[in-house]
Amino acid sequence: EKLLKILTDKNLKAALVFNPANIFYFTGTDAPSATLIFEDSRVVSISSRLEYLRAVEEHLIGEVYAFSRATEVAEYEKIIQGDLYESIKKLLEGMTPERIGVVGGSADLRQKLTEKIGPGFQDLSREVSLLRRQKDLDELERIKSAIRIGEYAMSKALNALEKGVTEYEVVAEVLYAIHRNNATPSFDPIVAFGEHASHPHAKPSRRELQEGDVVKIDLGARVQGYCSDMTRTVIFGRVSTKQERIIRAVLRAQERAIEALRAGVKAREVHMEAYRILKEEGLHNYFNHGLGHGVGIEIHEEPYLNAETEAELLVGDIVTVEPGVYMAGYLGVRIEDMILVKEEGTELLTYFPKDYII
Repeated sequence: EKLLKILTDKNLKAALVFNPANIFYFTGTDAPSATLIFEDSRVVSISSRLEYLRAVEEHLIGEVYAFSRATEVAEYEKIIQGDLYESIKKLLEGMTPERIGVVGGSADLRQKLTEKIGPGFQDLSREVSLLRRQKDLDELERIKSAIRIGEYAMSKALNALEKGVTEYEVVAEVLYAIHRNNATPSFDPIVAFGEHASHPHAKPSRRELQEGDVVKIDLGARVQGYCSDMTRTVIFGRVSTKQERIIRAVLRAQERAIEALRAGVKAREVHMEAYRILKEEGLHNYFNHGLGHGVGIEIHEEPYLNAETEAELLVGDIVTVEPGVYMAGYLGVRIEDMILVKEEGTELLTYFPKDYII
């Protein structure tokens, strides 16, 4: 309904939607290659034959066709003859590109679309990005379910920490915990010990856990198409004064950033609140990424909380707040939670404890 209003306001006849996350948002499946949404509420998705059955079984609205040049097909397949662009052209017959909005799609895809159908398509990507940012109650419940499973996986990961265990073995515990709860990982889990944790996106290795290591664990689950994302950093065994000072500084930076998070506030300003705290501690040079990002159908989506963004926070945004400090050859510390922006204030969605000594 919101998209139809956009079409009316812009005097458009249809929207042509690309990219799996956008297609899932409107249809309930990411299998199609494209979805057309017409001003009269008709929804038509176009899939490759390879993904056709999945698209038919998963879609919640409209019709599904496969595009193909083949003339001998299964009796259950609804085929539009031609490649993807020729199929789109047939479905848009009688409409000029100026009356069509496009959502998503690579530069190469859009160029091919122009070559096959003509120039003049209107870009609706920004409008749909804003729709996806503002989560409704159903989306929120899916994300909360993903968070609870992520927290369960985090507890299993921390329980697996013992001297000599490898990063690979702890990752296996995370994946098992997520899958046994009928979910999938929203990204490849990060488990990093000691100096390896200085890589913000460390890949797991055979590195064994040793006394006094910092342990960074970043994980998430996906439930009914929606993601969670959280990070905890702990110290295994002996804690040095320097390690404790760094973790406390990161915790304080996160707390201050969460306090600053409100609807209408510039996302950049929230990032800078965390940066200022780390600068007070002399650690800002080791904070080498943005403070956070939106989470929904994609693990990283609008809005982004960093030093360059011009985005303002909106009611319904779900974002991560994850300051970090990374020192080459020594350690990496990141603490990440998910926050819902509400009409009045915010809601902390992740409840997992932030105790940092194991």
